[in-house]
Parts: sequence; C-alpha cells; structure tokens
Amino acid sequence: MVKKFKKVYIELTNICNLKCSFCPPPINDNKTMSLENFNILNFQLKDLTKQLAYHLLGDPLVLSNLKQYLDISFKYNLKVNITTTGNTLKKDNFKVLFHKTIRQINFSINSYNANSHKKSLEEYLNPILDFLSFCIDKKQEFFINLRIWNFDEAKSCKEFNTKVFNIVNKHFNLKIDLEKIYKEKPKNIRIARKVFFDFDEYFKWPSLDNEFVSKEGFCYGLDSHFGITSSGTLVPCCLDINAKVNLGDFKKNSLKDILSSKKVTNIQEAFKKNIIIEELCQKCEYRTRFDT
Repeated sequence: MVKKFKKVYIELTNICNLKCSFCPPPINDNKTMSLENFNILNFQLKDLTKQLAYHLLGDPLVLSNLKQYLDISFKYNLKVNITTTGNTLKKDNFKVLFHKTIRQINFSINSYNANSHKKSLEEYLNPILDFLSFCIDKKQEFFINLRIWNFDEAKSCKEFNTKVFNIVNKHFNLKIDLEKIYKEKPKNIRIARKVFFDFDEYFKWPSLDNEFVSKEGFCYGLDSHFGITSSGTLVPCCLDINAKVNLGDFKKNSLKDILSSKKVTNIQEAFKKNIIIEELCQKCEYRTRFDT
C-alpha cells in the first residue's frame, strides 16, 4: 500500500520571467504541463495527498490560463500553494488568486534583489501590496507569505531588506524593526490577518557538481513530499529541479506503481536508517538541516 504524503510539488511550467541569482538555470527546454495531463495527475493524486504546491522551478503566474489548473485541483478537492516572484502580478490576477482552492500564496520578495531590474523596488512591490490590501479587505481565508530568504551571518542583504521593511511599514502603518529580526531570528512576523513576513537563510541548491556532503543523514523527500516536473518526471523532493533522481514518468506508469517501485522504497528505507544512497542527495547541503 502506497503511503500518503503531506504535500506534492507540481511544476506547472519551468518558465519564469526572471533569472534570479539564487536559482540555478533550468537545463531543459521550456515546458508547460498540459491541462489534460494535469487532470490525469490530479485524479491520481487525490488518493495520495490533500495539498499541492505549484512549484519546482518556474512561476505559475506566467500562465494566462492558471484558473483552469486551479479549477482542476478544486474538482479533486486538493488545496493549492502557489509560489511566485510577483513580477507579473496585475489586478487582472487578483480574482484568479482568490480562488477557493488556494491554501497559501508565497511571494519571493528577494527575487527583486537577485535580478537586474528596470523597475524600482516600489514599482515591484506595489502590485503585491495592493493585492494584500485587496485580500485583507475581502477577508481572505488563505495565508500569504512575503518571503525574505536572504539571511546570512554577513547580513549581506541588510540594505535591501531595510528598504523592503520601510515600504511595507509605511503601507500598513507598522513599526517592524529589522535590527530586532536580525538579532532574534524569528521564522515569521505577522503583518496583518493571515499575512506574514517569512524569514529563512540562503541555501545552496543540490547539484552533482557540488562537493560531497555525506552518506549519512535524513531527508523529508519521499517521506512528507515528492515532486513532479512539468515534463511528468517524479523526483524525491522539490529541490531536484533537473530530475537527476528520476523515479519514473506518470504519463507511462501510474503514480502508485512508481511510488511502490524498488528504487523509491530503497530510498525511503535508507532514509529511515539514516543512510543517503543517491549521489545528488549526498551532495545536498539543505538536507543537513534535518539531521539529528
């Protein structure tokens, strides 16, 4: 019997209109999952999870027909998390992003600082802040996170973060203190009802070109979650963006068959024994956060 997962990451598209310095470039051609395949996938996923995240690489907001994907997930009673740079957010998107199947929306705020922009920071943030005000006024039931995932010991992005906080504080008439955040290192801070700043450190994406980390340790990949690329390949976790640990293609085999395969069960059993068997996982620094 195949286990159930807390969340499944689905890459609707690997296309993004930004080239963030903290994201590795995709090595595959531009690809968007068809609505037909997405429907087949959701039908199979309804017995495996209750929650989807429309993300590996790519930005769901580049899709003009995003509502059709959301409608499909809603049909199968699946809740959706969306992660976006917000770079293409317009008022036309507001109603779509208020879809009743959405559980959470994450805006990657430090995407601005990781690109060369013609926009000012205010021009970048204002549509996001207008959307927040729209949601608050409508008393949205989903969560919204403004992700600031650029913390490091050197405080290398402190100047940028200060500008962001000044703009947000002014918009919401708040007095959030960045110095206090650097000192106390909270995971999040409430901005408004169900709206938060979400903080984390920089992390290095796993790659076969990385230095070896270890063959011992644990990961939540294939335990709490797994991922599916826009081409249909299953991967153990949301960080295997180029499917270096290829578990199978859902267009050729059912999810249940893939997830009960010897390769998957070997990875799962090894993690339970604190053993890392895949080379990509052996070169992943992120998973060391879960080591005990």
